[in-house]
Amino acid sequence: MSEEKLELKKVDELVALRTSIIHVLIVLVGGTIGLLFMANTSILKNVLVCLGIFYTCVLISNLGNITIKIDKLLSFRKEK
Repeated sequence: MSEEKLELKKVDELVALRTSIIHVLIVLVGGTIGLLFMANTSILKNVLVCLGIFYTCVLISNLGNITIKIDKLLSFRKEK
């Protein structure tokens, strides 16, 4: 494969990964917010809310890193 095709394949894979992370992030945020509307307050609920917030932050960080990688690959392609 040529270098150009490899770069395009990397961009396609990164876009697919970004889309998957966005879908997981939507479900995770929805579930975490849904937990906040539960009437009873228990330790399990608090732990799950904290885990939801933590993983939301991790996914947002990963999403930012993937977006930066995509931008670098596309800007490098424009310069050629």
